[in-house]
Amino acid sequence: MANESGGKKCTFMIIGIIVIIGGFFGGFMQFFWMDDLDISMILFYVLVIPIVSFLIGAGIIVYGMKDSMQASRLGLFGSRSTRTESKERTYIHEPPSICKDCGASLSGESIEWVGPLSVKCPYCGATHATEKREV
Repeated sequence: MANESGGKKCTFMIIGIIVIIGGFFGGFMQFFWMDDLDISMILFYVLVIPIVSFLIGAGIIVYGMKDSMQASRLGLFGSRSTRTESKERTYIHEPPSICKDCGASLSGESIEWVGPLSVKCPYCGATHATEKREV
């Protein structure tokens, strides 16, 4: 499906470029093939036809790219709201400040880690789970 979308975009882009170049050179060729040199006809062939062909060709190119422009617009605005909702939270695990069994004050230097999320009281030997805190 992605290849079909890319081929479609490429086709519209080629057609748009052909229209732009064809209108540009076609207007100038009409100018050179004119028999009378009326200023209004000169301006028409040299300015109006190339400008109109540019607008038509650019419209064809933009029409072919509309799906990708909508997707990028949705991606830009959609990701902003999703990014704030799915922001990862960071947590740390700290040992409790007081032993629940003996009431002794626990500090980072006096405790012994017995697992990744458990500590051992140096006074009574009770083990306690760490407290999860958001950073």
